[in-house]
Amino acid sequence: MRIVSDSTADLPISIIDEYNVEIVPLRVHFGEEVFLDWVEMKPEKFYDKLTSTDILPRTSQPSPADFVKKYKEIGEGETIISIHISSNLSGTYQSAMMARDMLPEMDIHVFDTKLASMAHGAVVMEAARAAREGKSREEVLHLVKEMIDKVKVYFMVNTFEYLQKNGRIGRAQAMLGSLLKVKPILTLEDGIVTPKEKARGRSKALDRLVKICLDEFGSKNSVKIALIHGNVLEEVLKLKEMVEGVFKFEEAVISDLGAVIGSHTGPGVVGIVMYPHNDYLIS
Repeated sequence: MRIVSDSTADLPISIIDEYNVEIVPLRVHFGEEVFLDWVEMKPEKFYDKLTSTDILPRTSQPSPADFVKKYKEIGEGETIISIHISSNLSGTYQSAMMARDMLPEMDIHVFDTKLASMAHGAVVMEAARAAREGKSREEVLHLVKEMIDKVKVYFMVNTFEYLQKNGRIGRAQAMLGSLLKVKPILTLEDGIVTPKEKARGRSKALDRLVKICLDEFGSKNSVKIALIHGNVLEEVLKLKEMVEGVFKFEEAVISDLGAVIGSHTGPGVVGIVMYPHNDYLIS
């Protein structure tokens, strides 16, 4: 069994290597320059370039041919579970579906997570862990379906500029007129960027991120956590300290927002991804 995803999962390289996850990269365009997300354009390079140029980056999805190539590299005889960013944010899922239909002789299962960044990445990571533990195809497919409904993500953006200009602002459009000195806290619902609430200043926004998750999951239930950030490591480490005093968890994966996701959110994003412990998901 092999797990395939795309680069918008923003999985740390160590996790990709540990669980042998196959990644199909999206592309980032700065004018005429084109870079493969997480391959030719790592987060550090991306944020340096983003803040030193007036060019607004744009992104493009992998082609069906990109997925056909990846699936063929894995080969027949393997079950392929291909897990992707929300179809409301990218055409990547559709490309993977087209590739699957072009390879009817292969056992390929394609999922639209309705999530993005490490929220999507959490589904990929747990599927890969389950596969490595020897879970059956049916168990891993069940896990993926359950996690898509269970994973929650809440994040603060520094500005709506990038979401608005890139057309990914979703239902958060309604908040645009009231953001002087206010930091919007957003989530994903049905794969669409959706406003959760507003906080006055970044410090209060961090507090609200923790409180929102506390209301959602409680402090007594065992959870898993990932923390995401757009080139603000010191702030996300502060957030890590805050969640350590509240929730029951073994580790908190810290993930950079890659170039594709960062193109749509801009720098300064901080967020929490949270979901129930694996044992709760597998029945």
